Amino acid sequence: MVKKLTERQFYCVKCKARRTIPAEDICTKVYSNKRMYDGKVPTLKAECKCGTSLTKFVKHDAYDKLAAKYGKC
Repeated sequence: MVKKLTERQFYCVKCKARRTIPAEDICTKVYSNKRMYDGKVPTLKAECKCGTSLTKFVKHDAYDKLAAKYGKC
């Protein structure tokens, strides 16, 4: 059974590994997508050690709390 990622863990597709990112290196961003979720997709963004951009989708109701905690990009 695969464990879920925690709030600060991201999966790097290039390294094929879980990465725990420090809180000061994480930010939030809302993407626009007309076909999904009323046109807005909230995400957490970070960068891996290898230089790959890491993105994790978050729930709409948790976005405001995460934006206050990590800040916006």
